[in-house]
Amino acid sequence: MTTFGSLLERPTPAKPGTAVTPPYVLALRDTASVALGMVAFGMTLGVTVSVLGFGTLPGLVGAAAVYSGSAQLTAITLVHQGAAFLGVVVSAAVVNSRLLLYGASLSPRFRGQPAWFRWLAPHFVIDQTYLLSCAQPDLDPQIFRRYWGWLGTFVLVVWSSSIAVGMVAGPVLPAMPHLGFVGTAMFLGMLAPRLTNRPALAAAVAGGLVAAAVGVVRPELGIVCGAVAGVMAGMAAQR
Repeated sequence: MTTFGSLLERPTPAKPGTAVTPPYVLALRDTASVALGMVAFGMTLGVTVSVLGFGTLPGLVGAAAVYSGSAQLTAITLVHQGAAFLGVVVSAAVVNSRLLLYGASLSPRFRGQPAWFRWLAPHFVIDQTYLLSCAQPDLDPQIFRRYWGWLGTFVLVVWSSSIAVGMVAGPVLPAMPHLGFVGTAMFLGMLAPRLTNRPALAAAVAGGLVAAAVGVVRPELGIVCGAVAGVMAGMAAQR
């Protein structure tokens, strides 16, 4: 099967005596490190799609097209509640607004890449791919291009498969209200290992508190307000 990663140019050969891990191996290892959380969240989303009566095709198409569990969950929940189409779109966009910050952070690595890459690759910008790519800061532009393609492909396969399994299992599972906490647990699992300095801790605390407080009044604005507050707190602590 042709993948996005396989369409990328071959990397520059390594110097004699230098061992270089192939980009697809790096991407596979990184995907494996976050796969457990994605599978749990994806299955939860799949169960929700099934329970709310959405068809299999919309659920799977949404997994690949939206490529964001929180936005897709927000959208299907609002549709189920009878919200207007514009309200659904705006709410999902607000939930995904944090990706603007990720994109701004990744812009130096996307700048100078071929035009086709700059148009297609941003679709793979989500929490997991952003954090994993930030842990690979030394990849040159050509290697990064291959790595990002493989990473996005592997993550998409894991994510879509998990949703499919959840949709199949949904009708035969008993009521499990605690599944609503799986998404939160996944994000906390990604966050905790990175709280290694004062700015990171300040950003996490401020972002969490503001998101929780705003979410009580305006649930659709909790994430974006928390993200802005976290960035401001982190910058203040760094100064």
